[in-house]
Amino acid sequence: MRRNGGKGRGFSLLRDGGLFLATVFLGILIAARLDQFNSETHRGRFFVIDGDTLAKGGDRFRLLGIDAPELAQTCLRGSESWPCGEEARRALQRLASAADFSCSGGSRDRYGRLLVYCSAGGRDVSSDMVSAGFAVASGYFQFSSEQAEARRQARGIWVGEFENPSQWRREHRAADLDTPATGFLTIVRHLLGWGHG
Repeated sequence: MRRNGGKGRGFSLLRDGGLFLATVFLGILIAARLDQFNSETHRGRFFVIDGDTLAKGGDRFRLLGIDAPELAQTCLRGSESWPCGEEARRALQRLASAADFSCSGGSRDRYGRLLVYCSAGGRDVSSDMVSAGFAVASGYFQFSSEQAEARRQARGIWVGEFENPSQWRREHRAADLDTPATGFLTIVRHLLGWGHG
């Protein structure tokens, strides 16, 4: 009669748990890769509407993972008001002027905007907007370290007081400019660097 059967059973449970987690992870990677086939990539000159929305031809594009102040929004530096929405737009214009600027995405929001991640000079535009302090991170854990650093360095909107863009929209009844939810597979693709052209 074996007395150490509990030890073998523990190893078996650990092995089975590890195999289960590996299978789930592999399934997520496969689904994210398949989701990439639905992705569209756009290059060239874009018109910047505000700090997180662009247009090209008849299409509109919404940056994923961030929420920038609305064009008419103001923020405070001490007791002085400044046009943070216009500044956010100018920051995105500078990034979008790069010769290799491109945006990729595979889904649209309820307003028909293509939800995208954009890159310029090999850098993620959403990340740069949050780092500069002209957008807040809006999705899960994405760009949280960039936001913490911008806040610590008092960059952009973090120099003083500001109203979160989503709250500002609610108060100013701009419901049609809401922040899109980022899909889980889109985040996985982005983190793995898939879908950037």
